[in-house]
Parts: sequence; C-alpha cells; structure tokens
Amino acid sequence: MTLSNKLLLFEVDIPMERNPLKVLNNSVNGTIMLRLKDGTEYKGRLQRIDTYMNMTLVDTTEFQDGQPIARYGEIFVRGNNILFIKPD
Repeated sequence: MTLSNKLLLFEVDIPMERNPLKVLNNSVNGTIMLRLKDGTEYKGRLQRIDTYMNMTLVDTTEFQDGQPIARYGEIFVRGNNILFIKPD
C-alpha cells in the first residue's frame, strides 16, 4: 500500500477557546487589532466589550493600507461594523 492510499489520523491536544466573547473578555485591558468592513484597522487597548461586540478601545491607532494615519485617546466601535478581531 502506498502512502497516498493510507489515511493518517493524529490526535492533537490543543486547548482552544471556542467562545469568541470569552476570548474577548479575557482580552480586556490587553491590546487588540480589529478590521472594520470598510477596511479600516484599529489597534488599541480593549477597555470594555458587551454581548453585541460593541467595544471601547483606548490609546488607539488607526491604520489604512498598513500605515498609521491617526491616534485617538478613546474610540467606540459598534460590533456590527467589525470584520475581524485579533487579540495580541
């Protein structure tokens, strides 16, 4: 039997958090990066988040095409505008 005919299965024990709100709640006071549906990106410290993923970030930098274009002391982002969130 050739290698291409064999099905290899591996069991990997990697603890992963499946609930996005728990991941984000664990990121409060930590740095996150988020991208909005219009392509704008923000990187800042997550101050608050609610169950709709509305959030407040402080010490935030706005990026466009990977380049920083503005700094804000505090911003509020409505959850339905978010494309993705990446905790640091």
